[in-house]
Amino acid sequence: MGDFIQSTILPAFMKFVNTRGVRAIKDGMMFSMPLIIVGAVYLLLFQLPIESAANFVTSLGIVPYLSHGYTSTFQMTALITAIGVGYTWAKNEGHEPLSAGVISIAVFLILIPDYVAGEYFDAEGAAVTVSGLDKTWLAGQGMIGAMIAGLLVGLIYSWFLAKDIRIKMPEGVPDGVAAAFTGLIPAAAICTCAVVVYGLCMGIGGVTPIELIYKFVQTPLQAVGDSLPGVALFEFLIPLFWFFGVHGATVVGSVASPISQANQLENSAIFTKLTEQGMSRAEAIAALPANGGHIFTEAFQNCFQAITGSGITIGLVIFMTFFAKSAQMKQVGKLGLGCGIFNINEPVLFGTPIVLNPKLIVPFIAVPLISNIGAYILTDIGFIPYTMGVTVPWTTPPILSGLIVCGWQGALWQAVVLVASFFVYMPFAKSLDNDYLATEQGAEA
Repeated sequence: MGDFIQSTILPAFMKFVNTRGVRAIKDGMMFSMPLIIVGAVYLLLFQLPIESAANFVTSLGIVPYLSHGYTSTFQMTALITAIGVGYTWAKNEGHEPLSAGVISIAVFLILIPDYVAGEYFDAEGAAVTVSGLDKTWLAGQGMIGAMIAGLLVGLIYSWFLAKDIRIKMPEGVPDGVAAAFTGLIPAAAICTCAVVVYGLCMGIGGVTPIELIYKFVQTPLQAVGDSLPGVALFEFLIPLFWFFGVHGATVVGSVASPISQANQLENSAIFTKLTEQGMSRAEAIAALPANGGHIFTEAFQNCFQAITGSGITIGLVIFMTFFAKSAQMKQVGKLGLGCGIFNINEPVLFGTPIVLNPKLIVPFIAVPLISNIGAYILTDIGFIPYTMGVTVPWTTPPILSGLIVCGWQGALWQAVVLVASFFVYMPFAKSLDNDYLATEQGAEA
């Protein structure tokens, strides 16, 4: 079975992961990560879980400004993703990438619903008519559409430049000016095609392209990723790829991250809408399941997928550090203990080793499955609250990350998983430790 995976399945999957489109999505999505983290901090500050602290922030009069900062960062991630994907594709092809990113913005905005208009009253009571973009499509609901827009722009833009179909400026023209004219012909062609597609969709079906993508592509993908079998499959594949020496989180994340991030953005939008309707923070979180909320989100992954590293190896590290008898395992345990607190475990994966070590593959796959399946079920039955948009960097230590994202319930489940990891790994680690000890004693003799 292992030979079949290494010779057939793994090369095919790696070929898919290394395609231009997947690489552009994987790297392009990272452009929005700073805004997601900063926006989540704003959200946390004006939706603090402790009532006295929340009242204090409200008394300062800064909630409207924090809310504005949140909607201007967290709620813009689809737009930034469109830029990042188009930019990354062109960059990987060796072309000037900024123009591709700029064109991606225009194409994405062409594909979404038209401007919305409304009225408000100024300080003197006079009615003022305003218009602007519908932010609904600039975050979660527009995520897959943004990726598709970025991919198509990157592909077509690169084709134009590869065929040398562009305006060439004479020598001596500044690089910035030359780059602007280089992108003129591709921009005209790409944006015109986008307008034609928009016109056809509106003229025939009365619906925008982004709405069609959301209905027929994004919604089914989110449903699959948000199911228990979908979560279990992702968590099975990550350690399985790591076992063969391939960075499982990166490989599987190229498929799972667009889904989990779209789910998280939608949860945030639902939560914000419910609080604007007058619900308290706790009431809005409790109402997420009934209003289309998702369990499988980016924050859910960060809290329960790879705490202390892929395979949740803290139990193995603790055994090696404090209970192992062989010098090799003791040394690797000491090296891995500090890193594991911050969810980094490459020293353990390659130093123990876990990679290509059949003695440790069972607990290495089993512990993440226990963590994620358990967290999914506990969330589904209402013990662990749905994530509502607050997220933390993946290096945030366990217990702390669970407390911030899912309250004491999330922290408690993380603690249970960390303890369970020791007992799951222990018999396998003990057997490996005996092998190493026998080898070391034989070498001394």
